[in-house]
Amino acid sequence: MDSANLLRTLEKRIEQLEQKTQLPKLMTPKQVCDFVGISESKFYEWKRDGDVPPAIYWSERTVRYDRDDVIAWAQEHKVGGAV
Repeated sequence: MDSANLLRTLEKRIEQLEQKTQLPKLMTPKQVCDFVGISESKFYEWKRDGDVPPAIYWSERTVRYDRDDVIAWAQEHKVGGAV
């Protein structure tokens, strides 16, 4: 691996680690929306369509999303961009 590729790889890893330190391990739906930059109504629309990260249900009204699942889900929705 040349030094430019190594540098890009390290920068990406640092970015991932920074995300993890800024987000709680278990996120509320609102925190997921804030992270992704969408409205809660859009999130619940996607949820009805089955396109949200896996949820953890503590009760009928208490739902949390694992930070790592949310980040992976967001990464899966990337489109285009330079490599």
